[in-house]
Amino acid sequence: MLRTRPHFLLVFALVAAMAALAAGCVDDKAANTAGEDSQGDSKAGSDGTTGSGGDSGGDSGGDSGADALDGGGVSVLSPPAGGYAAVFLDVGQGDATLIIASTGEVALIDGGIGAGTLGKRLSRLGLKRLDIVIATHADADHITGLTRAFENFAVTEVWWNGVTKGSQIFDSFLEAAQKEPGATVHIARHGDHIKLGNLDLEVLHPGDGADTSSDHNNQSVVIQTGCAGGWLLMPGDAEKPAEDEMFAAGGLSDVDVLHVAHHGSDSGTTAALLALVKPEHAIISAGLTNAYGHPDKSVVDRLEGIGAKI
Repeated sequence: MLRTRPHFLLVFALVAAMAALAAGCVDDKAANTAGEDSQGDSKAGSDGTTGSGGDSGGDSGGDSGADALDGGGVSVLSPPAGGYAAVFLDVGQGDATLIIASTGEVALIDGGIGAGTLGKRLSRLGLKRLDIVIATHADADHITGLTRAFENFAVTEVWWNGVTKGSQIFDSFLEAAQKEPGATVHIARHGDHIKLGNLDLEVLHPGDGADTSSDHNNQSVVIQTGCAGGWLLMPGDAEKPAEDEMFAAGGLSDVDVLHVAHHGSDSGTTAALLALVKPEHAIISAGLTNAYGHPDKSVVDRLEGIGAKI
């Protein structure tokens, strides 16, 4: 069983090709008065860990569609009132996350390394709308699939870090974003607040003086969102230099769920970061067999050392 606090509902639904959480939250005042020693029930598959499939991103059976993403009577496509859902899609060695507001609006943060794989995941989920696309940075394992999102949905907002890359994949992404009918394209900077229905997606990085060099990982768009008892931090591929910049700029805080940076590389998720954000749960998106050794054992050890459930 996953430990929960009595003032919010946290449901992990573990199914083939994706992992999801749905959080129903209350206001901060109510959260602060809730008894911290009580324990509530939460649903989890297997031992509460999530595993990503092979690099090809193939499906592996199991229930399909939104029904498969129902845990304890809560579907991630219909989050609890005032709450939200996050769906971490299995795109192999890459990242792709859906954030779904209880008011129905949907954001996609990154799209993985294959347009076909992302298309399958979104189709299987039965997604009907996609309002906002956020590209954390220009690496292929984060933006390749986003072209499929523009093909299949009427996106209204696009956010990226403004750091270009000399690749056909990046050029295709930016061209698709700029040509999306009716969409506005924004450069994300520290202090920006992206409105997603009842949710506020706060940008913690990069800052105004963002480096436009080839250090793409450390210019990742870092998003923090949620509500009392259900806070989520998504650092993209941010490494230690980006963490240090965020420490100096402020904004990082205690969270409930951490989407581990850079697929679990030892270049980030430092002890200093974990001491500050103190996640209870950690999601790692990496290919089951990958050439990089992700997730690195040192990162797994650090997460387990603070008691985070991976």
